[in-house]
Amino acid sequence: MPQFIENIAVPTKMTTEKSKRWNIFKWGCLAAAFIFLLYRLICFQHYEQLISQFKELSFWKTWFLWGVMLLLPANWLLESVKWQRLVRNSEKIDITSAFHSVMAGFLTAFFTPNRVGEVAGRIAFLQPENRKAGVTLSLVNSATQNIIMAVCGIPAAVIFFLNSKNSEYLGKSNLLGYFVMVGVILLLLSSIYFSLPKLVGRIKQKKSSAKWISYISCLTDYSFTDLLKILLLSFLRYLVFSFQFYLMLRFFGVEITGLAAAIAIPTTYLFVTFTPSMAFSEAAIRSSYSVLVIGAFSGQTVQVILASTFIWIVNFVVPMLVGSFVLMQTHPIATNK
Repeated sequence: MPQFIENIAVPTKMTTEKSKRWNIFKWGCLAAAFIFLLYRLICFQHYEQLISQFKELSFWKTWFLWGVMLLLPANWLLESVKWQRLVRNSEKIDITSAFHSVMAGFLTAFFTPNRVGEVAGRIAFLQPENRKAGVTLSLVNSATQNIIMAVCGIPAAVIFFLNSKNSEYLGKSNLLGYFVMVGVILLLLSSIYFSLPKLVGRIKQKKSSAKWISYISCLTDYSFTDLLKILLLSFLRYLVFSFQFYLMLRFFGVEITGLAAAIAIPTTYLFVTFTPSMAFSEAAIRSSYSVLVIGAFSGQTVQVILASTFIWIVNFVVPMLVGSFVLMQTHPIATNK
């Protein structure tokens, strides 16, 4: 693990030099985040449509937006509970610390490919001796959400493509074969996920002296039931942010039925999740896929882009800003090693 990651934790005593490095990191993240948001505001090309949308806003449509915002705490709570349950075999943390970890993770994920930097924010609130386990558990946390994305998204994507004009030139047989292959891989990954405790246990017996064993040895403490509960929490969170997206689409006047949304939204999330990207570029990628998939059902390109952009702001930019505040209160400490 990088020395910098090992030397971060919640507020306590610190050296002057370490304090300077930490402050540079914190303010650098914050400045970069706000510069990017300013850039997005300058480059945004749909202000006229956005203003027109709000001018035509009816009383009943505001309830869709209220629904999105009311589900936001549920989204955060589920992720915080999931993280708390994941780390409890290594360290007992309260829900507040878990929430701080999750929010800090949003910020540190902002500048890294596929949000891998989330690890640094998550482990900042663990004791030094538990951070190696925290690295692995953070990766497991991300893996469970990706498994749910794939489980829900692959069947939806198959239905979408096999019943769309795209299937004419993609080739139904080739496309179906592709998704069958992905489905088989998904089953294998799910099997590996539930076999992790036994797999790691066997590795520990054969490679007990290897340094990297200390990172994964924590996985032997989890039962099938523990892993299943984490997966179920990931599924509940998936339902929450998928419904948020649907409500945001309705808020911006996208005409889409519940059945169409049940196909289009999981397909969109599947493509976004498994497309390599930086977190700060995800808005553009999400909009592109949303237009491709959801636009096929509604034909309302601008409204789909607005809905996609705003749900990204609600579910990523807002917690990132909260994470900025959390990290402002966080200081490095020396490890006990």
